[in-house]
Amino acid sequence: MGALFDAIKTALGAILVFFYDVFSGLGEGAGVGLAIIGLTILISLALFPLTLKQTRATRAFQEIQPQVRKLQAEFKDNPEELQKRLIALQREAGATPGGCLLPMLIQMPIWLALFQLLRDPLVYISRDTGFGQALSNGETTFLGMHISQSPAEAAAGGIGGAIPYLIIIVFMVATQYIQQWHATAGQPRPEGAAGATNQAITKIFPLMFGFISWNLPVGLIVYWATANLFRLGQQALIYKIDGRPTAPQVEEEEKKAPEKKTTGEVKKQQQGSAAKRRRRRRRN
Repeated sequence: MGALFDAIKTALGAILVFFYDVFSGLGEGAGVGLAIIGLTILISLALFPLTLKQTRATRAFQEIQPQVRKLQAEFKDNPEELQKRLIALQREAGATPGGCLLPMLIQMPIWLALFQLLRDPLVYISRDTGFGQALSNGETTFLGMHISQSPAEAAAGGIGGAIPYLIIIVFMVATQYIQQWHATAGQPRPEGAAGATNQAITKIFPLMFGFISWNLPVGLIVYWATANLFRLGQQALIYKIDGRPTAPQVEEEEKKAPEKKTTGEVKKQQQGSAAKRRRRRRRN
């Protein structure tokens, strides 16, 4: 496992060296920051097929919820049969759990490897490279931030020096909220206790990321913020291709059904009342 992480860190270091050489002519600090941004975009492009699969699997889960509720009501006393029916329904709709989780599972070792790489970059980046020389000379600032320094370390030297770090944390959290808003705009709010819990977790999750970021290298925060923005663009592209998710039609029909039944009952009551009045008139 350690050898695998070392290989990932070495590969990430080589990509950073490449992008630094491409952008270093733009200025001392620009090369370092743009190298991280270039790395982020490259990884996001490589993972786009999985991101597309994740988005479609999530949409499929939303669309089959009315059928899921019907099955739960129909087989509430037979959990084994319910599980079989749910698995078959998910397969038929393409709503496989792996499709939702795979991109995140793949990115986790990348995040961990990048964290360790930024903590001690010269272990994996040769001093003979342009990036290695910049690291050796301390030329690792981007927008007033040292890529290997955490916001907590910057704040220890005075609040003034920590301001750029605080801004990038706020920006990263804001991009996560914007991405969430774009993903759920126009969709009905989930109902029930489970829906309320999921909604609360969704709202708290970006704040947790912001809190955790306080002790992480700022280069990793730049990576997350860039990934959020790029994912937002990918999301917009997917919605343009597939259309924006809407409330399931089955659910709308279920909501209309009670209204039709109630109207029919009212008509029957009205007809019964009229018949009673006619009988009374005949007696009189």
